[in-house]
Amino acid sequence: MKTTGLSAILLVTASVPAMATDDVQNTGSTVVIANDDIEKAVEDAPSGEIVVTAERIKGSVDTDVPPVEELNEADIASLGASSLTDLVAAVAPQANSGRGRGGGMPIILLNGQRVSGFRELRDLPPEAIRQVQIFPEEVALKYGFRPDQRVINFILKDNFASFATEFEHAQPQDGGFARNEFETTLTRIGKNTRFNLDIELERSTALTESERDLISSGGSLLARGGNINGLGLNGAISPALSALAGSNVTRAAVPLGISNPSLAQFASTANRLNDGDIGELRTLLPRTERLEVNGTWSRSLGPQTILSLNANYALTGSESLLGLAGTSFTLPGSSPFSPFGQDVTLNRYFDTPRPLERESETHVFQTGSTFNHALGGWRWTVTGNYARTANDTRTTRNADFSGLRAGILAGTTNPFAADFGANLLFLAPDLASSLNQNMDVRSTLAGTVLKLPTGDVQMTFASGLSRQMLDSETWRSGVTTDTSLRRNIMNHSVNAELPLTSGDFGIGSAIGAWSVNGNIGYNDLSDFGKLLEYGAGLRWAPARNLTFQASITGDENAPGIGQLGNPTLVTPNVATYDFTRGESLFINVLTGGNAALIGEKRRDVILNANWNPDFIKDFALQFSYFKNNSRNTTAAFPLLTPEIEAAFASRVVRDVDGRLVSIDRRPVNFDRETSQRIRWGFNLSGNIGAQAPARGPAGSAPTPATGAPGAPRAAGGGGGRGFGGGGRFGAPGGGQPSRWNIALYHSYRIEDEILIRPGVPVLDLLNGSATSSNGGASRHEVELSGGLFHKGFGFRLQGTYKSGTTADGSGLPGSNDLRFSDSAAINAFLFVNLDQQAGVIKAVPLLKGSRISFRVENILNDIVDVRDQNGNVPLGYQPGYIDPRGRVFELSFRKRF
Repeated sequence: MKTTGLSAILLVTASVPAMATDDVQNTGSTVVIANDDIEKAVEDAPSGEIVVTAERIKGSVDTDVPPVEELNEADIASLGASSLTDLVAAVAPQANSGRGRGGGMPIILLNGQRVSGFRELRDLPPEAIRQVQIFPEEVALKYGFRPDQRVINFILKDNFASFATEFEHAQPQDGGFARNEFETTLTRIGKNTRFNLDIELERSTALTESERDLISSGGSLLARGGNINGLGLNGAISPALSALAGSNVTRAAVPLGISNPSLAQFASTANRLNDGDIGELRTLLPRTERLEVNGTWSRSLGPQTILSLNANYALTGSESLLGLAGTSFTLPGSSPFSPFGQDVTLNRYFDTPRPLERESETHVFQTGSTFNHALGGWRWTVTGNYARTANDTRTTRNADFSGLRAGILAGTTNPFAADFGANLLFLAPDLASSLNQNMDVRSTLAGTVLKLPTGDVQMTFASGLSRQMLDSETWRSGVTTDTSLRRNIMNHSVNAELPLTSGDFGIGSAIGAWSVNGNIGYNDLSDFGKLLEYGAGLRWAPARNLTFQASITGDENAPGIGQLGNPTLVTPNVATYDFTRGESLFINVLTGGNAALIGEKRRDVILNANWNPDFIKDFALQFSYFKNNSRNTTAAFPLLTPEIEAAFASRVVRDVDGRLVSIDRRPVNFDRETSQRIRWGFNLSGNIGAQAPARGPAGSAPTPATGAPGAPRAAGGGGGRGFGGGGRFGAPGGGQPSRWNIALYHSYRIEDEILIRPGVPVLDLLNGSATSSNGGASRHEVELSGGLFHKGFGFRLQGTYKSGTTADGSGLPGSNDLRFSDSAAINAFLFVNLDQQAGVIKAVPLLKGSRISFRVENILNDIVDVRDQNGNVPLGYQPGYIDPRGRVFELSFRKRF
C-alpha cells in the first residue's frame, strides 16, 4: 500500500507544471531547454580579451562528464554502416562495459532523451545522424538506470528524408549453405515529426554434418545396414564364429544385400562395422526464414512535449534434422534367422519413416511508447512497453519398434530381410509451446534541485510497474506438463550527483573538480519479495582532459521468468565429449526452465581513468579495473567436466557400462563467483590529407547545423530535405572527408573463480577448470576496431583475440585433459560509395546513391583448435562443430532514392 502511494505521488508531482518555464526550441524529436541551445560563441570579457565559448549541440547529453568517444558525420560515414544496429556493433570496443561478470547492451538515447527501447531507432540510416556520443557508466544514473552500462547518445540531423533498399548474399568459403536478405527502409525527419519504417526478409539454407566432412562418433554401433555385438563370454558373438575368424569376435557388420546371412558370411565382416555415419541427416545450422517489420512514429505535441510510438512484428521459422530412427534388438539364439546359436544384439538405423526433425515457429509482437516533457529545468520521461512472444516446437521422436521387437523375439520376423522396418511409424512427437508476455511502464523525473557555486546538484527519481506472464505446455510420451508463472514488479530508485568543487572556482582551481554520485532503489517482486540495489561513486578531474572515477555498485536479482518456467525440450543425437571416459558420442540433452532457482546478489568495484592528451589530436586513453563478487548466480548448465559431474550428479545419466546417455542442461545456481580484471585501451583518429573545416572542441560544432539559417550547404550538394541534403553518401567532386580511426582495448583477467556449492572444490577458470564448451576463461582478450575512408572507398577491420584455455579431466585412467588454442576472430569490410565516383555515376546514372560492400567474416578462418593430452582432436570438438560457418563472404548492394 505504501509502495503504491509513493508511485502515485511521484507521477502526480512530475506532472505539475513548473512555476517558471524556459522557452524551448524543438527540432525533429528533440526537446532541449533553450539555455543549452544558445550559440553565442564569442564574448567580450571585461578585461577586453576575447573569450571563445563552445556551444553545446542541440540533443547533447547535459552533463559535465566527458564522453569517452565522439563521432561526427565524417567518422560515421567512415564506418560504412547501413543502420544504427551496424553502427553500435562498429563501436563495440568503446561502448562495451567491463562491469564485473560483463555488462549488457549500452543504454541508448536519442537527442539526449530516453527511448522505449533500441528498436525505436535501430533501423534509422546512419546518414540521419549528426553526432554520436559514448559516455561512461555513471551517466546512466541521470536517466534512471543503474551504472552498469555505458551510454550511447545519437543526435539527429534537423531535416532528413531517405528511402533505401539493400540486398545481401552470404555464403561460406567451404560452401554448404547460403543466406539471402532483403531490407527496405523509409525515413522522414521533419521539424515536428519523425517516421521510420523497416521491412526485412531473410532466408538461410541448412548446413549438415556431411557438408563439413565430420567424422562420425565412434561410440555408437548403430548403422543403416546394422551391426552385431556379442552378449557371451568376453563379449563374444559366437564361439563358432570366433573359430571361423581365428580370433575372438565381439562385433561384426551385417552383410549387406543378403536376407539370410550365414556364419561364414559373418566371418568375412568379423570385428568390422558398417558405417554409422548419417551426417547428411544431422544439421549443424538449421534452415531458417524470417520476416520482420519495425515502425516508429514521433511527433512534437508542443514546444516542450514529444510523443513517440513504436511497433514491431517478427516471424521466425526453423527446421533441423536430428538423425535417423534407430534402436538395438536382442536376437535370440533360437531364432530361425540367427546363425549364431546364442543371443546377440542387432543395432541399426532405419530410413523409414523419415529423418528425425525439429520444427519451430516464433511470433514476436512488441510495442513501445515514449513521452518526453520539459518542466523548466526538469526532464520528465514516461516509457511503456508490451512484448508478446509465442513459440511452438515439434520434435519427432524415435519410431515405434514394439512390433518388430516382438516379432524378432518370437522368431517370426527376419531382421536381415530387405523390407525389415519398411512399415515403421513414429511415436507421437514431443510438443512444446510457450507464451511469454511482458508489460512495463516507467516514469523518470530528472533535473537540478540546487545550484551551488561548484555546479548543479542533480537528481533523478524513477518509478516503474511491470507484469511478466509465462505460460508453457510440454507434451511428451502422453504426459502433459503445464507451467503458468506470473510476476508483478514495482520498482523505485533515486539517483543523485553532487559537485564538491569546480575546476574554475575556489579551491577547485588548485585540486581540480570533485563530485560524488549515488543511487539507491528496490524492486518488489510478487514471487521473490523485495530486492535492493545501491551504488556510490566519486569523480575527480584534476585537469580538463584527465578524469578519474571510482564506484561501488550492488544489486539483488531474481532469475528470469523464462529461466524458471521455459518448456522442457529433449534434443536427441547431440555431439558431446565425455571427459570421464575420454570419448565423443551422441546423447540426449534436456533443456528448459528450472523452478528451483533462487535469487542472486552481486557487488562490483570499478576504477576508471580517462585521458585526452593535448599533444595528440583526437586521442583518448582509458584504463579500468573491475572486481566482482556475486552470490547464488544463475547460469546455464556448465561444461560436463569431472568437477561439474561430481557437483551435479543427478543431472547426468550413464548406462551400466558407464557410457554417457543424457545430460539435463537446465539452468543452475552457483554459490559464489569472484573475478578481477583490468581493461585498458585507446581511441585514435585523424584526417587523410587536407580537409574542409576542422573538428571543433569536444561536444561542439564547427559550423551551424545544416539547414539552419545562414548555414552552409552540406558537402556535395544542397541542404534541406531529401536525398542530397545532410547525410548523403557524398557527391561527385565532394562527399565526406577522408578519415582514419582505430580503437584497441586489452583485457587482462586477474581472477575468475566459481564455487558451485560449499564443500566442493573451487573452480579456477584461469587454471584448468571450465564451465563452457570453449574451455576456461581466457587470461588475455584484445578488441580491435579500425579502418579508413578515402574518396568514397572504405576499409575496416574488427575482431577479437582470446588467449588459449584448458579444461582438466579427473586424472583417472581413461580421462583426458583438453587444451583450447588461442583464437583471433577478425572480420574485414570493404565498401565504396558510388556517389563519390564521378566517372561511374556519369556512365551509369542509375547507380547514384548506391553503395557496394564486401565483407569477410573470420578472414583468417581461425577456429579454436582443441586437443587432448595425446594431441588428438576429440570427435566432438572437430572444427565443423565448433564453428560450422568458418570463413564467410558477404556481398551487399544498398541504394538510397
